[in-house]
Amino acid sequence: MIKLKDILTEADDHEGKMAKAQLERSMKYSKMIYKIIDNVGKGGEVEMPAWVQSKLTKSMDYLQSVYNYLDGKDGLEDKFQNEDMDYVPAKFSNPEAKSHMDNDVRQMSKILGKASQQVIKIMMDGVKGGKYDALDIIRGIQTGEWNRTHEGERPFMKMLWRKVRNGFRRYMPKGKLRK
Repeated sequence: MIKLKDILTEADDHEGKMAKAQLERSMKYSKMIYKIIDNVGKGGEVEMPAWVQSKLTKSMDYLQSVYNYLDGKDGLEDKFQNEDMDYVPAKFSNPEAKSHMDNDVRQMSKILGKASQQVIKIMMDGVKGGKYDALDIIRGIQTGEWNRTHEGERPFMKMLWRKVRNGFRRYMPKGKLRK
């Protein structure tokens, strides 16, 4: 869990300035690369070596991961969502509300725990049954039509996959995640 003092300590270390400078350089290089590709291809397709395409894919993936982390879309709690860093939630309206909320959070946690087990079972059954391998699962979660899921479900499934990915090795030839 990230605490306010940790964020403020990082801010004192000028991490934010450095990150902004790095992003500015990244944007500059992105624009220059885009212009080169656009000029060479005259707006059409351009042949590139596989290693170039790989680097572009990695850079996009890294930037997307940072964005998802900062935006809270990585399945973890929001880190920088509140613009007011001193934000403190309002007190409960009354003692009974706190008690009811505690009970409801416990219930919600139980439901999510059961749902997690069901999702993991579906993943395991698919791998055990040979329908797909473990890497197909993560690929299926990350790609495809976005309207298959609701906000927050993909990061949740991705987190569950990471949690049990080593368990898939038992069902794969030579203990690999890929067939």
